[in-house]
Amino acid sequence: MNRIRELRKYMKLTQKELAKHLQIADSTLSYWEIGKYEPDSEALMKLSRFFKVPIDHILGGDFGMRVSENVPTYNFQNEKTKLDRVEFDDLTHEEIDLLAEYALFIKSRRKT
Repeated sequence: MNRIRELRKYMKLTQKELAKHLQIADSTLSYWEIGKYEPDSEALMKLSRFFKVPIDHILGGDFGMRVSENVPTYNFQNEKTKLDRVEFDDLTHEEIDLLAEYALFIKSRRKT
């Protein structure tokens, strides 16, 4: 689970700090990072919420979210049609908050 280590280092956290937040043993987090053990579904949800990334990203899914790489820039007007297909009216307040947090996370990764 190098993604966990990658995300932790990106947030400038020690293993001890992240383990404390997740309420797990330091050794458990260490084992996750080296791939000896894998986090269960509850832990994956906690990690996803903490880092504000989809669980798929933590598990190694690749859809342009590598923390260590530059985020590609898009012409928003061309990409806006993808957003137009989303029915935002059906989203709950929690989902809207998550969407806003995710957008802020994406923006925070930009190199200036």
